[in-house]
Amino acid sequence: MKKLLIVLFAMVLTMSSLTVGAQTIADLQQQQREIQNEAQGVRGELNVTRNEMEELEHEILVMDQILEEAEERLEEIEKDLAITNMELEKTELALEQAEQNRDEHFERFKTRLRVMYIHGPVGYLEVVLQATSFSDFLTRLDHMNTIARSDREMTERLQEAEDQVADMVEENLIYMERVEELQEIQEERIQELEDVLEVKYEFMARLEADAHQHEVKIRQLEQADQAITTQIQQLRAEEEARRRAAQAAARRANRQVVQPSGGRMRWPVPGRYEISSGYGSRRHPISGRSEFHSGIDIPAPNGTNIVAADSGTVIISGRMGGYGNTVVIDHGNGLSTLYGHNSRNLVAVGDWVNRGDVIARVGSTGVSTGPHLHFEVRHNGRHVNPGSYLGI
Repeated sequence: MKKLLIVLFAMVLTMSSLTVGAQTIADLQQQQREIQNEAQGVRGELNVTRNEMEELEHEILVMDQILEEAEERLEEIEKDLAITNMELEKTELALEQAEQNRDEHFERFKTRLRVMYIHGPVGYLEVVLQATSFSDFLTRLDHMNTIARSDREMTERLQEAEDQVADMVEENLIYMERVEELQEIQEERIQELEDVLEVKYEFMARLEADAHQHEVKIRQLEQADQAITTQIQQLRAEEEARRRAAQAAARRANRQVVQPSGGRMRWPVPGRYEISSGYGSRRHPISGRSEFHSGIDIPAPNGTNIVAADSGTVIISGRMGGYGNTVVIDHGNGLSTLYGHNSRNLVAVGDWVNRGDVIARVGSTGVSTGPHLHFEVRHNGRHVNPGSYLGI
């Protein structure tokens, strides 16, 4: 009765702990889901911000190229303006030289006119009539005509040169005004581009700041998520420890110490006569389901010797599903024994073993809650109560 009360108390304690733990874990999991949802939303905002940054970077790159081209065009215009100024200076010098030549020729021409005015037509006629012969007369007349024609042609050429230079000056002034106008327009365009770029750079700085804030928040949420995960793991570990402690308490309450009385078979774990789980119906220590236990469990420290309960041939030595490392010995006449959860098997299939030979070491392989030997006796393949063969 006392053992039953201990078992019931352990089960109630376990259920109570699991209920409180489950509620706490559920609360933490709800918080974790909220954090994860918030982090997902922030990641979405970060992706939107990054997309905007990529688009803005492309726009800035295009505008930088346009601004570079505009500045190159302005340099070309400034070069044209400088060349035009140089050409205008040359043209103005040419005009000044032409005006000077014209003035000099005009002065000489005025001198001739004054002489002709003072002496009148007679002076001109006297030059012709002083000829000594008719041939000399023709020669003098031809010279006078040539001089007059030359004076007239020179005057015309000077006038034409002056007119041409004046046209060039006017043309250069018009071109220079146009170049200066283009320069002003280009400078205004560059200023507009720089103003737009400044706005875009400011917007980019804001986007970068937003992205940084999103990244910081995501890191904080991830840290909070990890912290909750750690809490959940700790709570689960505590629950598992409580569950195992309760199971261990239940197993201790169910254990019995036997004294083999010289049955047909030898006790398989010398010096260890405690049974933690007997043959028959029981609640599985891991799954918690009700089941039929097909053997007996003998707890012992890991590595304790396991001996053959009787002489026979080893027919199985290896892993057998939930039994873990297992040895099965055929004793003849349809009788066999099974030794499960071993840490190490020391015999091989086909080996003959004698009663009491060490065949394995105690372990906790397969589906096991701790180091122990699971011992079964089978007759014609069907498990039977080992107690009747072990004398307990």
